[in-house]
Amino acid sequence: MKTVVTGATGRVGANLIKRLCTLGYDVIGCILPDDPHEAKLDSLPIEKAHLNIMDAAAVMEIIKDAEIVIHTAAVHEGSLSKLPNTDFFDINVKGMFNVLEAIRHSGKRTQLICLSSSAVYDVFTAPTAPIKEMDRRRPITLYGLTKILVEEQTRQYEWEYDIPATIIRPNYIITGPEMLGAFNLNVVFDVLYKYADNANVQFHYPEQPDAWMTAKSDTGMSGETLCVPRCPDGQSWQWHMTDIRDVIDFIELCMNNEKAWGQTFNIAGADVGDWSEVVPYIAEKTGRKIVSVDIPNSWRYCFDQSAAKDVLGFTSQYDHQAMVDIAMAMQQNEDVGIIRSESFMLA
Repeated sequence: MKTVVTGATGRVGANLIKRLCTLGYDVIGCILPDDPHEAKLDSLPIEKAHLNIMDAAAVMEIIKDAEIVIHTAAVHEGSLSKLPNTDFFDINVKGMFNVLEAIRHSGKRTQLICLSSSAVYDVFTAPTAPIKEMDRRRPITLYGLTKILVEEQTRQYEWEYDIPATIIRPNYIITGPEMLGAFNLNVVFDVLYKYADNANVQFHYPEQPDAWMTAKSDTGMSGETLCVPRCPDGQSWQWHMTDIRDVIDFIELCMNNEKAWGQTFNIAGADVGDWSEVVPYIAEKTGRKIVSVDIPNSWRYCFDQSAAKDVLGFTSQYDHQAMVDIAMAMQQNEDVGIIRSESFMLA
């Protein structure tokens, strides 16, 4: 089946294309002109389409004969410092619009699988219950806002033009070695610093506005040091990451599957990922030191994945220890079947 994958060199796009090639799909990968990461696709038997998602005519030409479109192209939150907000917004929101318009005008009933994000939720208020798909969407970032608008466009076109569409919301997709750099002091203090002045999140602590700075100076450790941040109740932070293999497995399951049409799914790891459990495991594997830091703020959240199980019979297979194991194998240059991505980025 002719399948178009936008964002072909991204962490999801590249690994998805690799899987689709093994399954015999006729794949067209959409790649930005002069994309510095294009080489990761060189060994795969695909058609490369060099285009900008903002070029509506080019998008329409590529999609016109597609039977499945998997839209993974987006500008990540980490790129905000490099792009004006207007460009960031246009690429994510108008880019989705161009894809939907192309599907509408194709004259075919093309299946759309849209990669959204957990950023549509407010994960910074430490909900006590697992987050469900029908829970309130309240993004705290521009990236999250653009993903909501991506979802709304998708549902409108699905309803108005009878486009079979599926929306997937993964949380912090991990593809390998970046897992080893995701639980250190730098990440903890980047989170605290980024949201310290935002009264809408629990990291805002007016009684001690520079709490993160105090904690940072108290450690006296390198920013690369593994860290277990402790909440006021003694529990550690909690981070429900997603292994790239689960994401690819789930997308494959949604393809040509009418049960997935009209559905929205949360996808995350097989376990929740308490820092107090993940960090010691990384330390055991790497021989790195650990420091425990008392933080006056709590950050614990997880996702309900029962919809994926109930509708499609899907259960995530990879827990956080499995993510660490694959990271170690890739760091030692073992061929584990995963195309590595760029360095870890905090959304």
